[in-house]
Amino acid sequence: MENQKFMEEGIDGKRILLLLGRKIWVPIAAAFVGALLGGGVYLLAHLLFASQREYESVSKIYLNFDCSPQDFNELTYNGYTWNDLMATDPILDYTMENLPPEVERETVIQATKAEILSDIRLLTITITTDDPEITGKIMEATQASLIHLGETDELFESIEVYSTSQPQQIVWDNRTVRAAVSGMVVALVAAVIIMVFYYVMDDSVYTANDVEKRYGIPAIGILPEGKDGFAEGLYKEFLVNYRYLSRGMKATALISPDSRDSAEKAGDSVRKWLERDEGNGKKTGDNGRPEALCNPLVYGMPEEDTEIYQKLRKTDGAIIAVRFGAGNGKRMERLLGNLKKQDCSILGAVIVEPDENFLKMYYIGKGYGARKPAFQYGEGKKDKQ
Repeated sequence: MENQKFMEEGIDGKRILLLLGRKIWVPIAAAFVGALLGGGVYLLAHLLFASQREYESVSKIYLNFDCSPQDFNELTYNGYTWNDLMATDPILDYTMENLPPEVERETVIQATKAEILSDIRLLTITITTDDPEITGKIMEATQASLIHLGETDELFESIEVYSTSQPQQIVWDNRTVRAAVSGMVVALVAAVIIMVFYYVMDDSVYTANDVEKRYGIPAIGILPEGKDGFAEGLYKEFLVNYRYLSRGMKATALISPDSRDSAEKAGDSVRKWLERDEGNGKKTGDNGRPEALCNPLVYGMPEEDTEIYQKLRKTDGAIIAVRFGAGNGKRMERLLGNLKKQDCSILGAVIVEPDENFLKMYYIGKGYGARKPAFQYGEGKKDKQ
């Protein structure tokens, strides 16, 4: 049931953005690490695990066909077949005759690439091996074989060598910066997605809205640790809500799903502000006389002392002190479930140990504490009177 409420409560976009802002260093660090990994892996792959250096020679061969240009499309020797033709016996056999015995036939086939880039009469031959001397010898033998083909094949008037480049080492295309940027972008996007998913699924309590929508109990207020105007505004909001919800009660209790320390801190804060409120002579009763507020009793964790439920039943209501952003949603569910099973009256919940900067931004700016608090329970009714 509680899980269903959690899934149905919707996404508080402002809360998600503020929580992401608190951890803005995470995607920045992820982007930095991603850039290092992307560039590092690229360099590692190309410097340590790269294959042997290769040398390349390129030659431009002119094919003088014995036909008119209108018949070029019907030629057997077209741009789609030259690479295969270079490995056939009529051409390859003559190439091998012009090479030393140590050069194998398969080496020549793997090293040779023939292609028509634009004009069908201009053939580009590329020879690539790991030895510049072998590259040059294969190129010379290939050129001789093609010239011989032009002299013996009736489809050609002649085949001529237009240009030839000396064997040169293939320069490594350094894309380290591009790899680093790619790694940075991937890591940044992944970090943001993971953080958004985490905070969407986070069942921690951050705001009063989390308490009321998720658990269906009143959020009495937030007890900050600061002493500025914002903190004072939150305390006043807590007091007016507590005053109204505990009217006519003789005993209330403070209990926490997190630790006894959280409950004790909440108890100390409440007692301090109750004493201050009484010392100021607040006229809060309907009859205009000072109205005394019951000082909540602090209890430990129920799982540490099962007799606490019996003590809680003797009070008029329990206040749950839930720690801000502590990943305590499931503990809160368990405590509420047990309190209901034990017939313990639940007065509401109060958020303790909050991040006040987060709350200032969430409640529309730092001037929130200077304005009159938006009291939630009973104030509207009293004003009408």
